[in-house]
Amino acid sequence: MKELIVALDLELNQPSRRVVQIGAVLGSVRTGEVVSQFDLKVNPGEPFSLRIAELTGISPQEIESAPGLAEAGQALAAWLAPRDSVRLLNPLTWGGGDTETLRDQLRIASERWIFGRRWIDVKTLYVAWRMAQGKDISGGLAKAMTKLRLSFRGRKHDALDDSLNTFRMYRALLAEFMKSEYLHAPVEF
Repeated sequence: MKELIVALDLELNQPSRRVVQIGAVLGSVRTGEVVSQFDLKVNPGEPFSLRIAELTGISPQEIESAPGLAEAGQALAAWLAPRDSVRLLNPLTWGGGDTETLRDQLRIASERWIFGRRWIDVKTLYVAWRMAQGKDISGGLAKAMTKLRLSFRGRKHDALDDSLNTFRMYRALLAEFMKSEYLHAPVEF
């Protein structure tokens, strides 16, 4: 059970940056198996941006009938609760800020937040890997995945699909780091 990790992604309304979807997967770092998935649309309590509806594929009707953020946060905690033996700190994210955004909008004190104060930014790991090779670092998740011979699964800007692909990207990067000559070269100061 210790090799399980959570990948988390949010979709946000604009311009307010209020949460409209929470997606997460719980997967085995060792085997790549996705053990469980969490996907919930969230009513931000404000008009839903038509631009975000187009980008995410979420309909205004889905948002209108969705629970508010407090209820969504409780559902996320309940989804994670049976997994108390899993180390849930430091979830995987693509880019920084999703865990802080969610915690701040839920108004949860950092010492009580289930994910702690940190996250593992898979995008930063990707950039470091590309820089070590002297290669281009531009691009979003889907483009970055092609550099590791992966194809994006699902719909871009869907929080569940983005969290699944972030998990897959993390595992691929770990494999690259394990075979990299940079890990075996002496460090000079």
